[in-house]
Amino acid sequence: MRALLYGLFIAASACSWAQPVQQAYSGYVSDSVTMAPLAGVHVAIKNRLQGTVTSDKGFFTLTAQRTDTLVFSLTGYQVLELPLFFEENVILVRLREKVTYLEEVKITGSRLLETVRPSRPLPKPLDELSAFANPIEYFSRWQRERRKLLKLVDENNKTYVYNQVINDEGLRQELLREFRLDEITYYRLLTRFNEYHREVQYFTSVEKIIEALKQFLKEQTN
Repeated sequence: MRALLYGLFIAASACSWAQPVQQAYSGYVSDSVTMAPLAGVHVAIKNRLQGTVTSDKGFFTLTAQRTDTLVFSLTGYQVLELPLFFEENVILVRLREKVTYLEEVKITGSRLLETVRPSRPLPKPLDELSAFANPIEYFSRWQRERRKLLKLVDENNKTYVYNQVINDEGLRQELLREFRLDEITYYRLLTRFNEYHREVQYFTSVEKIIEALKQFLKEQTN
């Protein structure tokens, strides 16, 4: 009898370990070229009837298993599948726009000015000293979410100058003329530039960003 009970205990323990662990994932979805937040992106768990959509600021939160794969889809953009096994709890996703031929494409952008760049105020999570005084508050879901948001806002602040450069209408027209590019080819190359030269996105000098972009376009068009 004792052996039977022990066997049942081992079997129950094995079943409990075999059950996949659910955990919360938070993320930010943006355009791969402009890096502007994308609202209304459908974030689904592959092969499961579970999902959510991004907010007007591009954020989402979803509970999933580490063995799951997230599927990101939005009209006008390529579908992206992202396995969660090697991902952190906070995910940064950039969607590629589908190449379509339009009669006219008009993009407005601000003029490039060397001014003090504004930045969104960072949330202030509890520091480690406060964690000892109030551990329940420090490890609460609210505080964990604030620490995750801190990383996302900080990332956006660091790339502010880069976003201003690539969204500038005058610069875009100049590059189209200089390298004899049509708009579809230009955005395709710009997407590739973002993928292979991520370090440029953190430059704070307008001149260095433009220099790097022109050098890349020159290499690609020669």
